[in-house]
Amino acid sequence: MTLRQTSTPRRALLRSLAVITALLAGCPTTVGADITSSSFISFRQQIEPPRGFSAMCQHKPALCGPADPLGQAEAHVGLVDNLHLLDHVNRTVNRVVRQADDWRVYGQNEVWTPAGLKRGARGDCEDIALEKRQQLIHAGVPADNLFLAVGYARRLGLHVVLVARTSGGDLVLDSRSNELRSWRSVPYSWIGAQSGQDPAQWYAIRQPA
Repeated sequence: MTLRQTSTPRRALLRSLAVITALLAGCPTTVGADITSSSFISFRQQIEPPRGFSAMCQHKPALCGPADPLGQAEAHVGLVDNLHLLDHVNRTVNRVVRQADDWRVYGQNEVWTPAGLKRGARGDCEDIALEKRQQLIHAGVPADNLFLAVGYARRLGLHVVLVARTSGGDLVLDSRSNELRSWRSVPYSWIGAQSGQDPAQWYAIRQPA
């Protein structure tokens, strides 16, 4: 999989933000947003986490624990005012991390770990999603507003992305796109997602109408 590049990053950024602003127009912009709105992912019954995720939690439990309210004391109140940050992290990680499957990087399959941003960083979709989550948390984004989700596309197979729960709706940060998109606008059939409040817990996703 290759990333879509742009020769005019500023123009692309403005276009991306304009699209997201349009998507969120008419949605509530307060922290107490109605999460029953179709702008938000609706969770169903609890499901088993992906095998690679469970293995990561055994070795790196800090990546799978519940959000620490004390550690989030300096976090921003609402993500809807931080579209520039979301867009910057999405584009930066996509640009820096070279996409490669687990077998090429680790010599085995189903290895989940943040890809890092060092020179020569490599990883697949889940490693990139985990890295974006780490970068946003370090930037002050509340951890409980960030969660991994798994979708499916016929020619792609299973695919992991990061979802950011803004006060106007759930936005997808995807290793296959430099654009922020509403969860309803991506070309995936949703399988499941982790809970923002307790990342070790995963739930089935109700498909958008």
